[in-house]
Amino acid sequence: MRIGHGLLALGLTWSASAPAHEVVPPRALEQPAAAWPGGRAEAHDVIVPVVLTIDAGGRVESVDVEASVGESFDAAAVQAALGWRFEPARGADGPVRAKVRAVVRFLAKPAGTPKQVRTRVHAHPHVHSHSAPPEARQPVAVVGHGEAQHRGVVVEGSRAARAASEVERDQRLLEVSPHRTASDLMQTVPGVFVTQHSGEGKAHQIFFRGFDAAHGQDLEIWVAGAPVNDVSNLHGQGYADLHFVMPEAVQRLRAQGGPFDPRQGDFAVAGSLDFELGLAKPGRTLELSVGNFGARRAFLAYRPEGAPEQTFAAAELQRSDGFGEGRAAQRASALAQVVQPLGDELDLRVFASTYAGRFGSAGVLRLEDVESGRMGRFESYDTRQGGHSTRTQLVAELSSSTGSARWSLAPYLVLRSMTLRQNYTGFVEEPLRGDGNVQVNDATTVGFRSALRQGLRLFSSRDSVELGAFGRSDHIEQAQRRVSRVDGAVFDTPVAARIQALDVGGYADVALHPLSRVVLRGGARIDGLSYRTVNDAETGGAARSAQGAHVGKKLTLDVALAPGLHALASYGEGFRSPQARSLADGERTPFTTVSSLEAGLRYGESRELRASLALFRSALSDDLVFDERTARNEPVPPTARLGAVADLAAELGDFLTAAVGASYTRATFQGSNARYSSGALVPYVPELVVRTDLGVRTAITKLASHSVTGSAGFGTSTLYRRPLPYSELGHDVWLVDARAGLAWRELELEASATNLLDREWYDGEFVYASSFDPAGTPSQLPVRHVTAGAPRTIFVTMGVHF
Repeated sequence: MRIGHGLLALGLTWSASAPAHEVVPPRALEQPAAAWPGGRAEAHDVIVPVVLTIDAGGRVESVDVEASVGESFDAAAVQAALGWRFEPARGADGPVRAKVRAVVRFLAKPAGTPKQVRTRVHAHPHVHSHSAPPEARQPVAVVGHGEAQHRGVVVEGSRAARAASEVERDQRLLEVSPHRTASDLMQTVPGVFVTQHSGEGKAHQIFFRGFDAAHGQDLEIWVAGAPVNDVSNLHGQGYADLHFVMPEAVQRLRAQGGPFDPRQGDFAVAGSLDFELGLAKPGRTLELSVGNFGARRAFLAYRPEGAPEQTFAAAELQRSDGFGEGRAAQRASALAQVVQPLGDELDLRVFASTYAGRFGSAGVLRLEDVESGRMGRFESYDTRQGGHSTRTQLVAELSSSTGSARWSLAPYLVLRSMTLRQNYTGFVEEPLRGDGNVQVNDATTVGFRSALRQGLRLFSSRDSVELGAFGRSDHIEQAQRRVSRVDGAVFDTPVAARIQALDVGGYADVALHPLSRVVLRGGARIDGLSYRTVNDAETGGAARSAQGAHVGKKLTLDVALAPGLHALASYGEGFRSPQARSLADGERTPFTTVSSLEAGLRYGESRELRASLALFRSALSDDLVFDERTARNEPVPPTARLGAVADLAAELGDFLTAAVGASYTRATFQGSNARYSSGALVPYVPELVVRTDLGVRTAITKLASHSVTGSAGFGTSTLYRRPLPYSELGHDVWLVDARAGLAWRELELEASATNLLDREWYDGEFVYASSFDPAGTPSQLPVRHVTAGAPRTIFVTMGVHF
């Protein structure tokens, strides 16, 4: 088998691009033969032309049939090509993804001989299998406008790491242990722990390498080219609700710690997460799940045969009665994505989704009430808490690659609505009517991202420069109303605001190779932010405006110590935008700024073994910490984080997948105010977070001449030393999730459990004064409050693929 016609010039977004320069193309290693459709060879050869996407581990990620030969042959060719293995393409920074054109050839049965089926791939002379002698390397032509244009090879690859701690989690690892939501997938990233203390439809609380990112205030999140973080959300800055994404639709999760990349923007304080979407299995998928606590779920998906993984549609319906009082939830979501070539050098990707969810929230309980038995762990003081959320979005991305240049333009539209009702303190501030409040936040976001990358040839032909421009406009309407617990009537409206927020700017990024083993990457990003706010509750309709700019410098030194082993040192400056309502008229917009340093080692020669170890320090000009009185995070003095993060991931053929990630961080205040002292630990930030994932897959037996495949996996999550206000420490957490499944032909059966050992744990712990007895005397003595984590939850899923 040989691979032919060279590597394709790819039109991709800057977020998945690598510089265009000479690379070593993929080399065939394993090429299992394909069976003829129907099992009988014909009297003549049949050839199916395909385009293969080969990942950085040498596996065939997707197969596109360029010209159909017939449904049965197309399907057989795709199935055969997916089993091929390659030595991956290699660029200056190691293995990269690549696309190659190939043919799957079904050989005719030779006359007078037993049936023998082989599959061949046609390749350029220098791409050879182990059975063939190496031939002289020849330049590979980029395919463009139907003819050779360039003596280089343009490949698709994840951008070279900007810091030692960067990680990617692909679909194979993400499927090892059970995950109910896309937010759960984040826990596979070293240093991430997520909880959901206010109901199954509210955005998760995220802890990431020493940051309590709350619902997204310190973590920039993108999904399929659309921003997830809400600007100036009433409940919390950077609010990021990921319930619109089904875990099955996430193809890859890329995590960047720290603000070391010029492409990172608002909220990239602790780092950034980027979800790439795709569906692994072609054809139609139907899954029905049932679980305890009245849980039901239906999942539908479709990916056309021969289409790339990124072209698919999926829908989800889910409901649950909840594991205790006031916890019922339901959601509905649909999303679709299409990748369509418009020419040899032009590609279009369109992504659309819509989602709606309604959920209850049990709220907090005083720990003393739980420990004394006055309240059960899963009971509630007020079962009328909860909320409703919707999200609709559209992304259209146009990209092109010509020779050493590549550009992309991606406009997007996001419509968001959110309503939350909650009461954290009971009857402290309002002894008669209660402290309950309702928050409403509706937002329309319009924006775009664009980038142009070009070869530079300053020190080396591998040098490059990238320029980008972006803009985002948010129109927000929000209100906070005080409501009586007695009759639900509104008795005060402290917030009734309309906000127009604008973030516009650009960045420059340069990659230089002054020495053969040294890469210097550096750049800067400029963000200009403007706000116009009208808060009828405060100013009677008068408008306030503010504007400011932030310039962030980025620098990374990457030294190749040995094949696959790199030492990296990184520096970056980032920011978090302010809550618009806090700005005075004419004020120069104050940013929360962060300066970060990181140094470490990373190893990643292939997907068989990848590892990294890094030390980091981050310093913030000011910070945000949860305040129960306003039910949101409020400003506090400057803080700093000093810590380490480690990651180890391995794959053993198709049998074993494993990963271990951990972070240790000490977060302290660098200033004082009335509530916190310099040197004290930042509350709610866990010092140690550890995650392990281990999965196996193997053929067990045969049934009716078809293999029965078994798979099993588990994940453990550990959270150790969670500081709380008033020098208290929260309970440690250790949870085990597990799954086991069987697959035969088109059928699959899976059983999964979260919190398998049924441990009692608290996903939220707070310290403040409260009074939940309307007839009692309110006390100002701070006490511990908790929200109960979910008990053992079991799901059984039946799936069919056709």
